[in-house]
Amino acid sequence: MTEDFSYDPVTALDESSATGAAADIFSDIRKTMGIPLVTSIWRGLAGMDDNLQRVWNAASSIYTSGHAERALERVINQTRLPAPHALAPTQLACVGIDDVQLKSIRTIIEAYNRSNGLNMVALAGLIAPPSEDRGKVCPRTLPVWSALPSLPMREAIDANTWDLILHINAMGASGIDAHVATLWRHLGRWPSLLSVLYAAFLPAHADGSIARAANQMVELTRREGLHLAQWRNENIALSDQARQTISGYVTSPTQVARMVTIGHTLADWLPHP
Repeated sequence: MTEDFSYDPVTALDESSATGAAADIFSDIRKTMGIPLVTSIWRGLAGMDDNLQRVWNAASSIYTSGHAERALERVINQTRLPAPHALAPTQLACVGIDDVQLKSIRTIIEAYNRSNGLNMVALAGLIAPPSEDRGKVCPRTLPVWSALPSLPMREAIDANTWDLILHINAMGASGIDAHVATLWRHLGRWPSLLSVLYAAFLPAHADGSIARAANQMVELTRREGLHLAQWRNENIALSDQARQTISGYVTSPTQVARMVTIGHTLADWLPHP
């Protein structure tokens, strides 16, 4: 996925380090989207002049319309998700993952799935051709989140775990990439989980089913974006840099579509505590 990225998710501005206008926008993003964390697209835009402010001002009305949630649900329901090898009944317990840890793991995955998914469809609407057929706002019910474990810094993850993360990060792509999706760094707290996950998902990478699902998701997202375009703020001019960054993010099957594909597959694969 290297060729499509204009920012590095690992080195992009960390939420805890944000100050001033960036911190205020991050807070508004979390509140508006109903998420406990800000994913890398926004943190990457924060390092590009005033693009974070411009993009959020242009796109926020898509999120508040209530239509992004429904668009995402349709995309997930219509995508043929991969089928990783099923977990044995006590497999996670055997590698030290108890119900308390599993609950934290599921919370992290669900947070990224909501954030990545809503960003995927809403930002597709931001770059879609103009639409004048504005309908009615849909009611929204925002989720309530339990405490989310903090995101480990890169230097806090040991070399063996990081190597495993790099291999997991390559699933559904063409090779190892230094641009590591933040979800995998967050799950780096549980190396034993990552080992089990990698073994179960590797066949779906090898047979191309992850890549096929991500490609299908890109096309479904493009169609939804055509309808969501009516809700954006047309009075905000996006820079070429912002437009190119967002275009790569939503139209490349190796960027957010791949993470939404894997994230929802992962949520279906893991048991509930």
